[in-house]
Amino acid sequence: MSHELLTIIPRDPLLDLDPWVGQRSASFRFALSNGVTGEHLGDITPIRGATLTHNTTSTIKRQLNLPLGVADTEAINGITDRVDVFMPFPGGLEYPLGRYMFTDASREIYSSGQIGRTALTDEMFLVDQQITAGINGFSKPITTVVQMTLSGLPIHYTLESSSFSSAEAWGIGTSRGSILESLAVSGDWFSPWFGNDTQMHFIRTFSPNKRIPDLDFDSGNKVLRSSILENDNLLTSPNTFIVISNAADDASTPVVGIATVPPSDPHSVPNRGFVVSEVLNLQISNNAQAAAIARGLANRQNIFETVTLTTAPDPRHDSYNVIKWQGSNWLELGWSMALVEGGTMNHLLRKSFFAA
Repeated sequence: MSHELLTIIPRDPLLDLDPWVGQRSASFRFALSNGVTGEHLGDITPIRGATLTHNTTSTIKRQLNLPLGVADTEAINGITDRVDVFMPFPGGLEYPLGRYMFTDASREIYSSGQIGRTALTDEMFLVDQQITAGINGFSKPITTVVQMTLSGLPIHYTLESSSFSSAEAWGIGTSRGSILESLAVSGDWFSPWFGNDTQMHFIRTFSPNKRIPDLDFDSGNKVLRSSILENDNLLTSPNTFIVISNAADDASTPVVGIATVPPSDPHSVPNRGFVVSEVLNLQISNNAQAAAIARGLANRQNIFETVTLTTAPDPRHDSYNVIKWQGSNWLELGWSMALVEGGTMNHLLRKSFFAA
């Protein structure tokens, strides 16, 4: 009888190796294309040492570092070109790992030619530019304001529904990334990101404890037992989240939302004996929205314990994945991987409690 945990992402024998399987075969492919015309320009072959990182605390979540040989350095047009990364396996199966655009390039000059040291990011770099016309989101559905903010950009995005309205406006010159971050808080979404599928994603905040995990690190032999580091901010972590606003629909009614951690949590008000609060003043219009944002902030920021650990490269990780580890659900805040088979993938996981 199988004792494997139910997960959202199905078991893959290529990545979830059985205990008696000690090795696998895979590689990475880097496809070059023109980001303006969409023309495919063939593959490039970086010098060994390429890395890919994903950090949910940044506006631009992903960074790709590619050291390039002479031929690839000469062939690339950093202004227009994009690089799509894939992880192919024998038999033809190929996992995507996103699309990237050049943001920095330096060249080392040798007698044989120029060697490129390039840095790329996901296409949030394209999005996160200063707006050239003001955006008035006041009293509009917040999903509509997101659509207004992204209108005309050459990107695709998915947007989970939100019933809230906006109470904000932004003037010319405001960075679009900061607008989206503000809308994400007001709409009760996690910070948006460009995923493995090259699309931008907005998903509603959730408690990892109430989700079926995407991946199970307790089964099999995924985690390398060296370099596992646990940390927590238990002594300073807030136990009460308060959201206030002066932009109420009814000016005579204050807008306040409060979320507290459950009494059973070790840093709760009853257990600590006092309140450790985090108060945010936002432009929102009603108490229901304030309460939802307070709960969302608790889910996003109430760091109870973190762990960093190492696995083999796994292209199924995207953003805000829920990972089963040592019997608990953890939210993945970031990862980095060496883009070479035989390299490692480092993960940063956070365990938190649901805000009541």
